[in-house]
Parts: sequence; C-alpha cells; structure tokens
Amino acid sequence: MPGANAAAAEAPLLEVDDLRKSFGGVEALSGYHLRIEAGELLGLIGPNGAGKTTAFNLLTGVLRPSGGRIRFAGREITGLPAHRFAALGIARTFQNIRLFRDLTVRENVMAALHLRHGAGLVPTILGLPRQRRAEREIAAKARALLGALGLADLADVLAEDLPYGDQRRVEIARALATEPKLLLLDEPAAGMNPRESAELVRMIAEARERFGLTIILVEHDMRVVMGLCRRIQVINRGEVLAVGSPEEVQKDPAVIEAYLGRRRERAHA
Repeated sequence: MPGANAAAAEAPLLEVDDLRKSFGGVEALSGYHLRIEAGELLGLIGPNGAGKTTAFNLLTGVLRPSGGRIRFAGREITGLPAHRFAALGIARTFQNIRLFRDLTVRENVMAALHLRHGAGLVPTILGLPRQRRAEREIAAKARALLGALGLADLADVLAEDLPYGDQRRVEIARALATEPKLLLLDEPAAGMNPRESAELVRMIAEARERFGLTIILVEHDMRVVMGLCRRIQVINRGEVLAVGSPEEVQKDPAVIEAYLGRRRERAHA
C-alpha cells in the first residue's frame, strides 16, 4: 500500500510511548517516551539510578516491558527478543566490555559480521563452497571496517591484550559490524582518560557520518555528551525530566535540582 509506505517513511525511526518496567513492587521506569529521527544523535543522561540502563535494556530487547509500546522504522517491536531487535538493525554496546577476550580484534568483528553475511548452519557444517565464499567476504568486510575506523593496526591483537581505551573502540566496531540503523552506546567513555575520550568522540562522530547512523548515547562524562549531542533527554527516578539542546538542559531548574539535590543529600549524609 503506497499510503502506508509513505507514512512509515515519514515516521520517526524510533517511537516509544508510555514505556514502563517494574521489578517486583519497584517501578524502575514509568511513562517513558521518546522520538528520535533517522540520523539524530541523542544524549540520555540522569543521576545514578535514574533508569538509563533500564531504558537501554528495554530498547534493545534485553528486558521485556511491563507496559507501553516500542515502534522501530514504523514496525511494532514491543516484547520481541533481543536477537530480533539486532536483526532489525538495533545494536548496542555495554557499560561492562563484552568482547571475546581470547579472539583477535579481526575475529571479534568477523563474529558480528556473521549476523548479516553468514552462510547459514547447513553450509557451515558441511563446509560447502557457499560457506567458504561467505568467510572470504566476511574477512574482507572486517578489514574494510577496521580500516575505516582507524583500527587496522590492531587487527591481529588479542582483545585481552588491548589497552582499555582500545577495547572500548573495538566494542563499538563490533557493534557496527552488525550494520545497525540505530546504535545505543552505554557509557562508552567510562574509565577513559581525557585523551582517550577525545579519540572516542572523534570516532563516534566520524562513524555516524560515514555509516549514516542514528545514535543514542548514555554517558556520565558531560564533555563527551556536550561534544556530540545536539539534543539531550534527562531522566530521573524513572521519569523523563527534560528534553532539549545542551544549553537548554543545563539551565533547566528541574535538571539542576536533580543533580545538585543528590549532591546536597550526600553532603549532609
């Protein structure tokens, strides 16, 4: 139906309405809403325990929502398992690095490339020509991706032997190898020094431009957030507190209270 296709094309890439998640009697996320357009880079911030990780887990299928709805590229995806989210084009990184530590950088990226370009179970088990062709293509794509991201010189290094900052960059490369439309980055600068953070900002900006990515970024380092994001959403205690430009968010009284209020509580504890 042409009308339906046109409506889907005009819709935001990601639409989230009244999303909720409860753990027992505790509501970790309440009435969460989000609209993000294709090509946008949105920052998601909030104090510790605000519900950011819960939101990420819901938006990638790691958790099933207690209520609400998620639509991606015009398609209802609420409640689908994580592997279906990935197949549709939603990828993520984790706050705790989850590389295959005993594989090289190239092998880590090749493992992710199998999602889109693997030959399938039967050709792989039987070692058919189709499987060998697929492996050659995957190896070539891995080389190209690592080269594009400035990681080619690390291709044969074991993941466990990489410096921390490089492990973070390789994790992003592995996520990009799944060829996502939407990439969610969970505190990618955590544990990095200022030089590593600056390199990360440059890598994310270049990858977004090169691959036409839409990105949601959770990050505590405000230099990273302000250096990348033109729009920021703030959540606190499981609810959306504010949405706006970096300048608007920094001046919002509710945001100031959410952050400074926590500091006052700790100061008087």
